[in-house]
Amino acid sequence: MPPYSEAVEPSPELVDFCQYYGIDFTDCFAAVEHRIGSVRSGQYSLAVHSYQQPGATSNLLLVHGYLDHSGLFGELIKYGLNSGCNVVVFDLPGHGLSSGEPAAIDDFKEYSLAVSSVLAAADLPDLPWWAAAQSTGCSALMELSRSTNWPFRTAVFLAPLIRPKGWRQIRIAYALLHRFIDGTKRNFAENSSNKNFLAFIRQDPLQSKKISVRWVGALKRWLADLPMKDLGMGPILVLQGDADETVAWRRNMIDISTLAPDCKIIYLKGAGHHLANESDEMRARYLPEIDVYLKDLLS
Repeated sequence: MPPYSEAVEPSPELVDFCQYYGIDFTDCFAAVEHRIGSVRSGQYSLAVHSYQQPGATSNLLLVHGYLDHSGLFGELIKYGLNSGCNVVVFDLPGHGLSSGEPAAIDDFKEYSLAVSSVLAAADLPDLPWWAAAQSTGCSALMELSRSTNWPFRTAVFLAPLIRPKGWRQIRIAYALLHRFIDGTKRNFAENSSNKNFLAFIRQDPLQSKKISVRWVGALKRWLADLPMKDLGMGPILVLQGDADETVAWRRNMIDISTLAPDCKIIYLKGAGHHLANESDEMRARYLPEIDVYLKDLLS
């Protein structure tokens, strides 16, 4: 993968990759310039995609969740392009085509540095930026807000991760086992009502087959250090499913209201955790909410 600054158009191998994951939009968005390249972020090399189109009115950064990667965010990329945005999406360290031990991290600051590095390299027109993030991607943006001037006009948080469900039991297991094992076998959760998506990720060659103990330790330290006060992110739209079995969403919504007091929370009846890949019916319910929310903020 060439450096992002030198990428002109994807190689045949990368075109095949994008077609496999459904993130090649050359047929339906003929005027879009798609660049794929690598960006350095500390010790990591990050895989970055940008989709630039003439007449765009804003720039959108997408940040995926734990165990995900850019290839799974085709629906949100398409939504951004249809909404008149230039879109940037990248693989967090240890995910997708980025370097790093699979699904592992030592410090959530590495996630926020990744966001900063990608924004610095994006090379897009001077337009308002907004972000949409899923789960751990929201945690990365929260951490970013603690270390730099908030670069976004607004952000949309999809099922944000603060505490996972069963966090007390996870901490006990971590305390007992982290010196002896490096990970635990991953069970693919039924985290969406989109059966096609659930079947696809079970066959996805970029999926990690284990949960990293290093990642659990990093989450534990991040939570211990996270101040329960306004992080200065300004207006945030939070979308949360009431059938989410991945995060402790009731507690998390209380915390989000403290961390982002200007937030607006919308609960989605029957929605699971992976809102970025929920069913067509569910996305048809929440995408218009995003449209309404963004109308005044990005004008």
